[in-house]
Amino acid sequence: MTDSDSALTRDHGVRRVLWIVLALNVAVALTKLVLSSFVGSVSLFADGVHAVLDGFSNVVGLIGIAIASQPPDANHPYGHRRFETLASVVVGIFIAAGLWKIGSSVVDALMGHRTTPQVSWLSAGIVAGTIVINIFITRYEAKRGKELSSAILLADAGHTLADSWGALAVLASFAGVALGFVWADLAAAVIVGGLIARTAFGVLVPNVRSLADEARLDAKDVLSVALAVEGIRGAHKIRSRGSIDHVHVDLHIQVDAHITIEDAHALTHKVADAIRKAFPTVHDVVIHTEPADGREGPSPILPS
Repeated sequence: MTDSDSALTRDHGVRRVLWIVLALNVAVALTKLVLSSFVGSVSLFADGVHAVLDGFSNVVGLIGIAIASQPPDANHPYGHRRFETLASVVVGIFIAAGLWKIGSSVVDALMGHRTTPQVSWLSAGIVAGTIVINIFITRYEAKRGKELSSAILLADAGHTLADSWGALAVLASFAGVALGFVWADLAAAVIVGGLIARTAFGVLVPNVRSLADEARLDAKDVLSVALAVEGIRGAHKIRSRGSIDHVHVDLHIQVDAHITIEDAHALTHKVADAIRKAFPTVHDVVIHTEPADGREGPSPILPS
């Protein structure tokens, strides 16, 4: 299977997961929002908004994958993979944006614009059912995200996990309200908001770092792989960037000054192959081959 075929298979797998999760998230979101309108619970409404954001995340992910799967062209010689990372950032922004609506609902409740929630065993059972669905989504999406090395699936799995914790807080608030602690509903809404904020931070930070070309591989590890190839005298200016599943590496290697150009070329390919084998997520390796200066000692790693 070629790299192109492998990438297409991977993208198809990611899209399939997103469609399945989208259908489940829509069902969960509608259930929570409709139930919140009958129960009058601020915390359940907040959790419903969170579930809606899950659905938005899936849609954004599908769009991002559709663009990212396009092959390189004249205007995008490195491909379109960063669109998946960009989609993950948009997911994080959507998550953070949901805090505004939740905050507004909490303020309305504090001002007395909402009635006391009317909880029941039926409403509690329905919320418990959505928790079961969310746990399934989280485990399924996280598992497939790791298998497919997909930033968007891993980001969305984290979002859904936070939704599960939020639903648990809603259940606890139902128990509190039933015991006469009306403030439990607002407390749970605040907890849900905190979980959403934490999830947004966890999604945004690593993907923004990726867009900022943060190193993806430890230069020392790449150096060790390069030096393990017989005939390589040194390596330096080792750099890496990209997404977790699509890494670009460039480095300088040093070979004996007296070998032929043909032999130097062959060594260059051996180093590139060794790096790809050692780091399966590496998609492209660019190597500058230069003669060794004859000095002994450790190879410099950082750009000079």
